[in-house]
Amino acid sequence: MPYLRLYSPHLPLEQKQVIGQKLIDITLRAFRLRPEQRYRTSVQFITRCQTRPAENPRLDIASNADFTLEVIGHNLTEREKKAFAEEAAAMINKVVPRSLPQRIASLLGIRSDSNQRVVFQFSELSPAVSDPFLVHTEHRAA
Repeated sequence: MPYLRLYSPHLPLEQKQVIGQKLIDITLRAFRLRPEQRYRTSVQFITRCQTRPAENPRLDIASNADFTLEVIGHNLTEREKKAFAEEAAAMINKVVPRSLPQRIASLLGIRSDSNQRVVFQFSELSPAVSDPFLVHTEHRAA
């Protein structure tokens, strides 16, 4: 099942709940998962100030992004990744309000990119770890 980690600035709990639910819905659609897999998809929120680039060097390239969404899944196609990224970025930009400096610039008539920068990191999940509920057992005849 997919595991999602959203690295972001501080977000209120209510906003995290909305984003988490929407990310799970997007995951089910984009990766064409069965409805019952909803409960085996996890979303973890990590506040940017809690991590330093040295702690996770893979995410160092995205240090100037507003949000980094790490997606760990099994056998994700490029088409699925693209569909997920497009829908997730649009959702984040819709759900999370622009920062105060962007709103002030807008009020002053300074045009800036109203979208927040969302970076995606896709990683392959080992098949042995992808379903912790399926355990291979070997039976031997005595």
